[in-house]
Amino acid sequence: MAATVEGVPYEEIQTKELIGTGFYGSVYKAIWRNREIALKRIREGCEDKKIEREIYQLTKASHVNIVQLYGTSRHEGCALLLMELVDGGSLSSFLHAESKPSYSHAHAFNWAHQIAQGIAYLHGMQPKAVIHRDIKPLNTLLCEKGLKLKICDFGTVVDLSQSISCNAGTCRYKAPEVLQGNKPDEKCDVYSWAITFWEILSRKEPFEQYNTLFELYMAINEGERPDLSYIMAGCPADIVALLSACWDPDISKRFSMELISQSTGRILSQAGHIPALDFYA
Repeated sequence: MAATVEGVPYEEIQTKELIGTGFYGSVYKAIWRNREIALKRIREGCEDKKIEREIYQLTKASHVNIVQLYGTSRHEGCALLLMELVDGGSLSSFLHAESKPSYSHAHAFNWAHQIAQGIAYLHGMQPKAVIHRDIKPLNTLLCEKGLKLKICDFGTVVDLSQSISCNAGTCRYKAPEVLQGNKPDEKCDVYSWAITFWEILSRKEPFEQYNTLFELYMAINEGERPDLSYIMAGCPADIVALLSACWDPDISKRFSMELISQSTGRILSQAGHIPALDFYA
């Protein structure tokens, strides 16, 4: 049976300030039924199938590390998604903030573990597993003073059984097999997770030395990966080995997200207590 979601009359929504923009539209803070929410306004001209895909996948998903969809509406020809408000901003904004707020190994492991848990949930969904295809720090949102994290932007999520193009996602985080035009499986999310984890540990954008898409394509396809010497000093050898395996060009050598979730959970438990981040206090 197809998933369903509540249709909400636009008159019930009180739109507030703009909090973000992206390729598919804008996100506003809003009030709906005495609850603060995020209202995603899909810009006119976006493909209806992509809107339907995001609605369908979010309706099926129910996980602490994935944003919740409450309902949909329409206004002035645009589709509106009523979503859980996650108030800490994107992980990308935190990592690259000019103020350079500090964080520990434990915080980094915690974020990577929560992303892995959310992806593992998607890959384990029944009756069909789904892949996200656009895992990156910009598509992960922080809350609870930065201690909790939720995956967002499901416009590129698809059933594993579907035939899909390689155009979705962001090039710096795309697996080489996707860049080559091959039909991706769940291991493309594993690759993107590894690049994202490296960015968390290094506080650098991946492949920032390349200025053109052609240079980026060539470097990734030829096996270049982010420099592990940039990651936080004192990282356990297990982390280095995990990253190397998860972005291996041979997808059979990449671990499953379930195994990654278990591994990062174990590493996190060894890291000890995680205090609240001052940046969010």
